[in-house]
Amino acid sequence: MDVGERIKKYRKEKGLSQEALAYSVFVSRTLITKYENGSAFPTEDNLKKIAEVLDVDPNELLSEKERDLIISNSYERDNKFWNIVSIVVISISFLLILLSVVPFYEYSSYDYSNVSIDNPTPVHITGYVSILASTLKVKNPIALINLFLLVATIVLSFINFVNIDIKRKRIIRTISFAFFATCFVLFFVSLALMIYITGAPGFSMNIRS
Repeated sequence: MDVGERIKKYRKEKGLSQEALAYSVFVSRTLITKYENGSAFPTEDNLKKIAEVLDVDPNELLSEKERDLIISNSYERDNKFWNIVSIVVISISFLLILLSVVPFYEYSSYDYSNVSIDNPTPVHITGYVSILASTLKVKNPIALINLFLLVATIVLSFINFVNIDIKRKRIIRTISFAFFATCFVLFFVSLALMIYITGAPGFSMNIRS
């Protein structure tokens, strides 16, 4: 007996017409007819509403095969969603790594150490610096730590595509997103620190002028 036959059976036992059931569930009578003749399958939300009106457990309206199918479809939808989220996380993590190691920020400062009466003009120092290089120059490991966390985030996110136990997968997802959120904050802290460091008088990495 499939879900449509069970709905019809319990509806008649309850003494309800299709119109009455449809009214109680806030759907059309035509949809109830489709449910009962098997031409449409109720959504999870409608199934719960129908079960509530018929005063039965939602599982009683489903055959074992239908329950397995719903669980399988739910797992597939959940998996597709998290695969997309993992791809986004991996992409952003790679971008943050690039922005951390590539010298994209142009700094400009003046070195006053050799200024004297005979030489009153300070040396103009300009160049390009990366977040990692600037923070390591002052022996601050924040950007380096963030790089390790970003790599860990990428590795954990890739595990989402591996066929493993769902409970382990959820734990790994939680850890990876905790890492990702931490990395996102650390990146902007590192960026602000780089701007502060390069703004100091006499800062220099590679002198151009």
